[in-house]
Amino acid sequence: MTVLADFLEARQDSLLDCFTKRVQARLAPADLTHGELVDHFPDFLEALRKALREGDQPTNRTLAINRTAVAHGAQRLRVGFDLNAVVREYGLLRDCIFEVLEAAELTPSLRELRILSDCVSAATADSVNRYVTDRQEGFEAERKHLLDMFEQAPGFVCFMRGRDWVFELANESYYQLVGHRSILGKPLREALPEITGQGYFELLDHVYTSGEPFVGHGLRVVLQREPGAEPIEAFVDLIYQPIRDAAGEVTGILAQGHEVTAVKHQEALRQLAEAALRASEERYRTLFESIDDGYCLIQIIVDEQGDAVDYRFIEVNAAFEGQTGLVDAVGKTARELVPGLDASWFQLYGRVAATGVSARFENHAPAMGRWFDVYASRVGAPALRQVAVVFKDISERKRIEQERARLFELESAARFTAEEAARLRDEFLATVSHELRTPLTAILGWAQMLRVGSLGPEKRQQAVETIERNARAQAQLIEDLLDVSSILAGKLRLEVEAVDIQATVEAALETVRPAAEAKGIQLRSTFTAGDMVIGDAHRLQQVAWNLLSNAVKFTPRGGRIQVLVGRQDASLEITVADTGVGIATDFQPHVFERFRQANGATTRSHGGLGLGLSIVRQLVELHGGTVSVCSEGVGRGASFTVRLPLGQDDASSASPALPQSTDSKAITCPPELHGLRVLVVDDEVDTREMLRALLEQCGAQVVLADSAAEALRLFTSRPPDLLLSDIGMPGEDGYSLIARLRTLPPESGGKVAAVALTAYARTEDRTRALLAGFNNHVAKPVEPLELLAVVASLSRNIRKPA
Repeated sequence: MTVLADFLEARQDSLLDCFTKRVQARLAPADLTHGELVDHFPDFLEALRKALREGDQPTNRTLAINRTAVAHGAQRLRVGFDLNAVVREYGLLRDCIFEVLEAAELTPSLRELRILSDCVSAATADSVNRYVTDRQEGFEAERKHLLDMFEQAPGFVCFMRGRDWVFELANESYYQLVGHRSILGKPLREALPEITGQGYFELLDHVYTSGEPFVGHGLRVVLQREPGAEPIEAFVDLIYQPIRDAAGEVTGILAQGHEVTAVKHQEALRQLAEAALRASEERYRTLFESIDDGYCLIQIIVDEQGDAVDYRFIEVNAAFEGQTGLVDAVGKTARELVPGLDASWFQLYGRVAATGVSARFENHAPAMGRWFDVYASRVGAPALRQVAVVFKDISERKRIEQERARLFELESAARFTAEEAARLRDEFLATVSHELRTPLTAILGWAQMLRVGSLGPEKRQQAVETIERNARAQAQLIEDLLDVSSILAGKLRLEVEAVDIQATVEAALETVRPAAEAKGIQLRSTFTAGDMVIGDAHRLQQVAWNLLSNAVKFTPRGGRIQVLVGRQDASLEITVADTGVGIATDFQPHVFERFRQANGATTRSHGGLGLGLSIVRQLVELHGGTVSVCSEGVGRGASFTVRLPLGQDDASSASPALPQSTDSKAITCPPELHGLRVLVVDDEVDTREMLRALLEQCGAQVVLADSAAEALRLFTSRPPDLLLSDIGMPGEDGYSLIARLRTLPPESGGKVAAVALTAYARTEDRTRALLAGFNNHVAKPVEPLELLAVVASLSRNIRKPA
């Protein structure tokens, strides 16, 4: 006997869909969700299927049906179903079951139909019973709640029923108001006859007939509060609220309110005080109208969250319009007068109104194009949210301040530029002095020793080679300076002709090849085009030579330099790429600037004036081309690319050669140098060798060091009698070396006689050397006789060991 049970299980969704549609259309209140409509009916169908499968077990069947039906009845009351709908909806479910059965052409047994009918009837009864019980309990709770409200109400409350307004309820406060008379069960006219003619009967009649509540404040009423006594005046705040029955008809009136007689008396006193205050305010208003500052009284407007969103002008003085430019502001809001007013104004004034803390501030109103100096203070009760504002337009002052600040920034920038230019100038001049004096030292020293004939054949050859090499280096420096001078003066002229760029670059390669081979640098070239350019062959060779010599200088031993020449679009490209020290990212924008070097201090590792790349850029631009640099950073090499417009036909090239000569005097050795132990510290090998030859020729014992670190190591083994040190050296300069030596104890060489032999020859350089701890300062290039005389003068104070 499971035909109907199986059917209900298989077709539950379609049954519930049929049921909810009918309930929603015929019985349910509006706007219920599907879940609220279905409620416990799935549980009911489950209990029904269980009852059908178990057969005749009425006790269990009743329990299961009862639980779902009771919960369903309670839910229907909560969501607003009326009792008639609760009675009918189980019948609608049964109708849906029969319709779906008929459509499926199924015929349940009579026993199944009987169980179905019993379950539906039982569920209907249980749902209705719970619905009625809960509603009655609700009515009782509501009645008790109303009574509690009557008892706890802080003001007077009474309830009058019918058109005669018969008193049914009244609290203690109402009895106090009317003099503790017996009023319950009596019509209003009988219970309080003295209010006749005071308008209250008319008010009650209007509320009863219209159904609209009445609210009154400070209403006057004359009441006889003591039997036989004269009626007295009282004042009340009063609300008449119509009370309706289930059909919506007015059946009575609820009266509630507060006696405010004492408040009225206080109000009268306050009005007298305000009258006196107004007289005083008139005097102060005259003062406000006469001042130049603007004045306004504003009321803050807040949103639902209590945040200030606008304010309304309540009053303004005569100066207000002149200070703000706003006309007819009284009664209008700030947003009406200035639609784009910045929200900071609302926040500032809102904070004053909320906290009561006065504020003095300056603020900008971009929408008005003005700045204001403001003093704001709350006036009146906090609930009024009123703020008095005294202000002044300071736009002109702010404009002057901003202009002053702008001029100060311009002056600061100009001063920084001038200081930077002065620093670069001083740094450049010091570098020029160093780079010119350094080769002169070797040239003069070797030349004088050659002149006196004191050198052997091997040393004479070394002397000649050294003089020639340093002379050429000095000539190149002078050429660079002259080129820069010509470029700056606009006097550099190009001898324009058709140039074979391959031949020009090859000539430059041959010039730098010996220097590259001496450092073990691989020098490779690739020419993918034999195109011509129009330009000055000599200057283009100078461009290539500068780039190549720069690459050789900054590429360590065993490195590689690649030269690429080829066509790119309508241009000819010359690329010189090396595996050298690279260029820091922040310095790359300054590579082609005059006198700029990545390290301009006395510890820089490479010589030069910082002019070569600047000359390259100027020469390339004079040829209508461009030059650029690319480096991935320090230690990752660099690549320079020159782009020149293509030309036609022939080429030519040239390379310069600059001779140089000098003169000298005979060398006489001071006897004080014989046996003197001298430590020579210089990073230039030519200078070291020249100094050793000069001093050893006079009988001195010479030890050489190419760095400050090497000099310190030699000091630990055996301190010398005299130190002869360069200043500008890589890693650690001469200033640092002498400072470290002077910290040593005397027996370790802390008081050694020291001479600074340096190409930094300015007065401040000499002063710095002496302050650092050197005994003397000799500028390069130095005459050998002068140097010997300085060393001899210091050696006289040296105590030689026995």
